[in-house]
Amino acid sequence: MATLSPRGGHNGPMVSTSASEEAGAYPLRRTPTQDRANRQVERILDAACAEVVERGYDAASTSSIAKRAEIAVGSVYRYFPDKRTLIQAIERRNQHRYTEAVRARLADVQDWRQAVEVTLETFREMHRTDPGFRAVVLSGLGDPELEATPGEFDDQHAGEFAELLSRRFGAEDSKDFRLTVTLTITMGEALAHLADRLPDEDAERVLSHGLPTLHRLLEPYLS
Repeated sequence: MATLSPRGGHNGPMVSTSASEEAGAYPLRRTPTQDRANRQVERILDAACAEVVERGYDAASTSSIAKRAEIAVGSVYRYFPDKRTLIQAIERRNQHRYTEAVRARLADVQDWRQAVEVTLETFREMHRTDPGFRAVVLSGLGDPELEATPGEFDDQHAGEFAELLSRRFGAEDSKDFRLTVTLTITMGEALAHLADRLPDEDAERVLSHGLPTLHRLLEPYLS
């Protein structure tokens, strides 16, 4: 359950936005200042998602990504110094899109248990419908070698969700609470991955057992 941030690509349920509209979503070597440059950056990211979907992270290369995007490889390096940075940018773009989707869906949620369920279902939806999201998740962006600092992505998820639970539902923020939220996120993601590779009937059984477990982890801070 990647709580308030996504891991999603360009074919998911979100409305596509440009790099300028997602200001701060991901760092670039050079910030595009024109619509044409914004579109080029998005085309590079979309091509990278497609390459990872079809060939996997290891086989995808900067040159193959440039070829798919129908641009010179130098144009890729203008914004991204290497493949690792490019894949990190996809992760950050995914986080941004997922964050916006979850925030919109939680606007009218009045129960913290429902908030947990909504964030999990949003993650599952993006994982099912967005090939780029699924490919980047499976490429292992939780791998320390792909993170600038250990826990970079999941720690951000935990912080955002902890703040939501504190602000909206009265949880008392603390180090122990945030560690519990991190555990809940990690278990939620594993639950989502398991459910999505099972037949529907088995997936529902797994979720019916798994969701109460996530609730029980958080209950001491919210009940």
